[in-house]
Amino acid sequence: MPRRTSYQPGVPCWVDCITPDLTGAQRFYGALFGWEFADEGGSYRLASLDGELIGGLGTAPPGRWSGAAWNVYLATKDADRTRADVEDRGGTVVMGPVPAGEDGRLFLAVDPQGAPVGFWEGHHAQGVVLADEAGAVCGHDLVVPRADAAERFYGGLFGFSTGGHQADGADGAEGEDRLTLDLDGTAWARLVEDPAAQPGWVPYIGVHDLAAAEADALAAGARLLGRPTRSRTVLRDPWGAVFGMTRPSVQV
Repeated sequence: MPRRTSYQPGVPCWVDCITPDLTGAQRFYGALFGWEFADEGGSYRLASLDGELIGGLGTAPPGRWSGAAWNVYLATKDADRTRADVEDRGGTVVMGPVPAGEDGRLFLAVDPQGAPVGFWEGHHAQGVVLADEAGAVCGHDLVVPRADAAERFYGGLFGFSTGGHQADGADGAEGEDRLTLDLDGTAWARLVEDPAAQPGWVPYIGVHDLAAAEADALAAGARLLGRPTRSRTVLRDPWGAVFGMTRPSVQV
């Protein structure tokens, strides 16, 4: 099983879904991906697969927000400094930093183009343990109006730059260039430039049979967003949170 136990600053290291229906969301994602859930205290649950940590599900604090969303968190060694850097570069901090038990601290922000993003300062091994296989996080999209503005913001924070990779035909026209957000030569997210779309980070969960998983999600109340490809599909869950599914072998 591919495990990740540490992350350099800037790398996506954790995902969670904030939902108004914690019981329903556990039922939906548990059936879809085989996840089991453990009570982390209050209204937060840790999702695991075969005993390995995947991410979290929770409800928003009272009075903050009543919608549903998947959050992607980027690793940082110093949440206070990163918060200041986010604000200096035109982002807006909406919560924190706040303690997350004894494990670390987090804060939530919105980047200058309107994409919500989280930041995680871990006190121990950081973030997701299991990754890059069926039932685990297998990649991310960053959807923004302008790729160059995303490069300026995330590059200023952590050193990211935009890269270009050719599609293999499964995820677009063969030979077609697609943008990625790269750090030290590694692509960590697809950079989707779409002025008409809602800006945001989208986590992808791996599945063995994409068509069957998509059918199961739709039957359980999810809705398609855009047009699926042979290797990826993006959906809204029954409460409106956006997530993707992909084959584990597909690279960013």
